[in-house]
Amino acid sequence: MVEQSDNMTIGEAELEFMVNGTPRSKRFNDTYFDTEGGLAESRRVFLDGSGLPYAWAGHNTFTIGETGFGTGLNFLATCHAWRTSESKPHHLNYMAVEGFPLSRDELEVCHTHYPELFPYTEELLSTYPTPHPGYHRLHLAGGQITLTLLFGPVLPVLRNLTAKIDAWFLDGFAPDRNPDMWHPSVLAEIGRLSSKGAPIASFIVASKVCRDLESAGFKVEKRKGWGAKKENLTGHFISPKTVSKTEPWFMAPKSVVSKNKAVAVIGSGLAGASVAQAFRRRGCSVTVIERHADISSEASATPSAVLMPRLTAGESTDGTFYAHAWHTLLALLGDLSRSGTDIGLRQYGVLHLATTEEETARQNAVIKSGVLPNSLVRQVTPAEATDLAGTDLKVGALHFPGGGTISPRQFCAALLDGSTLRTNQAAAGLERDKDQWRVVDDNGTTILHADCVVLAGGLDSNIYDQSNWLPLTPKRGQLSRIPSNSANDTLTCVLAGEGHITPSLNGQHVIGATFDHVRPEDLNERKPSPEPEADSRNLKLIKTLVPGLIEASVECIGESWAGLRCTTRDHLPLAGPLPNQASYLEDFAAIKHGHRWAQYPRATYHEGLYVLTGLGAHGVVAAPLAADLIVSQAFGDPLPVPRAIAQALHPGRFIVRELKRAKS
Repeated sequence: MVEQSDNMTIGEAELEFMVNGTPRSKRFNDTYFDTEGGLAESRRVFLDGSGLPYAWAGHNTFTIGETGFGTGLNFLATCHAWRTSESKPHHLNYMAVEGFPLSRDELEVCHTHYPELFPYTEELLSTYPTPHPGYHRLHLAGGQITLTLLFGPVLPVLRNLTAKIDAWFLDGFAPDRNPDMWHPSVLAEIGRLSSKGAPIASFIVASKVCRDLESAGFKVEKRKGWGAKKENLTGHFISPKTVSKTEPWFMAPKSVVSKNKAVAVIGSGLAGASVAQAFRRRGCSVTVIERHADISSEASATPSAVLMPRLTAGESTDGTFYAHAWHTLLALLGDLSRSGTDIGLRQYGVLHLATTEEETARQNAVIKSGVLPNSLVRQVTPAEATDLAGTDLKVGALHFPGGGTISPRQFCAALLDGSTLRTNQAAAGLERDKDQWRVVDDNGTTILHADCVVLAGGLDSNIYDQSNWLPLTPKRGQLSRIPSNSANDTLTCVLAGEGHITPSLNGQHVIGATFDHVRPEDLNERKPSPEPEADSRNLKLIKTLVPGLIEASVECIGESWAGLRCTTRDHLPLAGPLPNQASYLEDFAAIKHGHRWAQYPRATYHEGLYVLTGLGAHGVVAAPLAADLIVSQAFGDPLPVPRAIAQALHPGRFIVRELKRAKS
């Protein structure tokens, strides 16, 4: 065996079915399970082998890791055990790596033999993603089970994973058929990710695998096997410590949140609503504090937001983040749609037009990168774009079939459902009171106490003593409306590029949007008034984007909207625990000298204080995943994104960058 590369690709398992319905991989020349005894084998080898359900007794949260998701049988058997267990944890995390994922249709055929699993199978199938490299997080059982599917080669996936696993199912085809799954480097990563005493279970008993597991910090033993298999493997992690791959300044704080904890969220826009929904899904009591009389009264009050991810031509952290965020948003929209919630969603698709040679080349590179599957983005010709748009287009485009428009305020209202709202209250200060935070108003009067506080008030997120160093930049944006006419009334999807135009709604199109530096008077006003000059620029953008779509005589008809976006210097959100700036400056002052990580202490944070802000122009897309990241950090759960993305969003990144640039 040779060391695996970090090339993030997936392959096809080449599924076929034997006469008795047993699923088999032609690629690996082996079966996934035997229909006659597969479920019993799964329970015997993996659940019993790792001491479940007894091993999770006393845990509020329990995390299982699996190498080789396959048909999902082990996961479904675990769901059944969890739901029927008297001592089950409140929350179950299940993370599974799979380099050769099956499709939804293939999974459905595989699971026709076990009626007792049908309720869990149906829920899995309803949310199962299109196979594509990366992280895919599914929330099941009303949010009490989180399944994170990690599609890609096992070694690079595990190398970039941030998690503490409480039990391992080492599945996958045998070493002689799938050697990469049992590479010593893979087993070493499994050790790195293991909690103290974490059990492992596997049907593989090869001597080399046993030796490599022992080298990785496990004590292993063989026990009587199941069926024709004479022996199975069990064991547990005994290594006294593991080495983190996270730099000290990005290490997460200790988790302070658990079920029924009180969480205060300051701000009710896209950031606040998303993080409130994510904490509430985990069983927390959430109170949202809003200084205005109504929710989403500033940047999130825009009448219409275009749904489209911001993708980059080459491999980049921000492009990867928005691709992951797009998956997360579409899954959330699907959940809301199935519940019948009206969020003003119109998924008629978005065409990002290639109006220049440079943009055509960029779009070629986006497609070549494979950052999203063809089902979520594809390149179309001018003729195809014309058919999709319902109007004559002379250029090709990227087509996002899941894109469209949404009402941010309705979206926020849906996400805030179930949280306690405290409107017309300004959270002016934060004080630590024993092991809780005290949120106070302008007079120093206590608004409430909370175990955890999330600053999600946009540009107001840095008004506090603890956060006044956050580098937030306001940008003025304006949307305009124009009347429909015979030239554009047939438009059937959003057209975007330098500007955008939506299909007609109530005889009007929304066009935009400007992205301007902010004058001091606008910053003081916080709710700037629309300007005719900005309307004129929006019109010019669309006339340039799609010549002939708008008649020369058409003018904006009023009802324009202007607001201030909250942005950051690198155009990525701030999402994570709030660093103690003074401690960072002292503890990491020598970063500029390039000392090894071991010479630094762990990062110091304001305990139980988090921030989600700086969403910029793509807040609807970015907010749900960023919120999931914060909740995972607060609970000490596995992160929903690779380590590099979590670090790229970390609020302390700007302090670290300045320290690295500092001169001696």
